[in-house]
Amino acid sequence: MIEVSAGIIRRKDGRVLICQRGEGRNNAHLWEFPGGKIEAGESPCDCLRRELMEELSLPVEGLQEVCQQQAQGILFHFIEGTTEGMPALTEHEAFAFVTDRDMLRYAFCPADTAVARDMALNAPPLRHFFWDFDGTLLDTYPAMTEAFVRMAARAGFVIEPQRALNLMKENLTHALQVVAGENGLDAAVLLPMFREEEKLTLPRLIRPVPGIPEALRALPGQHYLVTHRDHDALAYLEQTGLKAYFTDFVVADDGFPRKPQPDSLLHLVRKHGLNLSECVMIGDRPLDTAAGRNADMLSCLLDTENRFPDDPCDLRTSSAYELPSLLCPQPALHS
Repeated sequence: MIEVSAGIIRRKDGRVLICQRGEGRNNAHLWEFPGGKIEAGESPCDCLRRELMEELSLPVEGLQEVCQQQAQGILFHFIEGTTEGMPALTEHEAFAFVTDRDMLRYAFCPADTAVARDMALNAPPLRHFFWDFDGTLLDTYPAMTEAFVRMAARAGFVIEPQRALNLMKENLTHALQVVAGENGLDAAVLLPMFREEEKLTLPRLIRPVPGIPEALRALPGQHYLVTHRDHDALAYLEQTGLKAYFTDFVVADDGFPRKPQPDSLLHLVRKHGLNLSECVMIGDRPLDTAAGRNADMLSCLLDTENRFPDDPCDLRTSSAYELPSLLCPQPALHS
């Protein structure tokens, strides 16, 4: 098996060197921990020292292997070290010294991705989980779709269920404004009609999103609800057995500006004395992840239908079952 050394090289301020692979190379334009192929009779640390001088003219000190990863048929030796120098690029197209957490914002080569993510999410570990309600914790959309179709019938027009769902995935206000404009109606009149129909459908159809009960049990920390729904949301959490997992709640009745404004999130942060670096906002729509970013916390998109592939979230998954390992990975590096 081919073996490669990869350097986790830090400056005195703790930032880590990452380099962007150049045009024409495997994994071109992706980021990596710099290094190279181990030659016959060469130790992983000796290889890294040589490669960093050849490729970057960068002297390093205190080299120590901290973990191994296999990817694409290659065994990678990850080696920590320090430097006071500055890279001189010969093969890479760019370099950066970044904090561990900032590595989430770079697209890494396959072999480096798991190590970079694990470093980022253990600096420090996440301990406070902020949750959206509709489509994130509870699958309310079947009930909402049925309610929207029934509301339309009451108002004298017809809408296909899939179109109703697509409009509501943007947000309910947007959906009502669109159909009201198309049919010469007032969205303010449609809203109470929709809520009346929804109260009939939700108790019958509401279910936890698959994997959510397991994620709430597995994630190590405190959970907080941030929703545009009124206090009925708490009754639905109680009905589905989820309410006991939550430390606190913000609902529409509390009067905070709607997401993506961060006020509701920051209220909970201040109330409970939370460290923002230990917080993450989890939701199924871009307005949820934008609220997290606006609150200066990490954001995670639970996009079960891959509706928002271009959302600039820090983390994403299509399955709630993956949330514990995604948000709280075991540390990859060891001494």
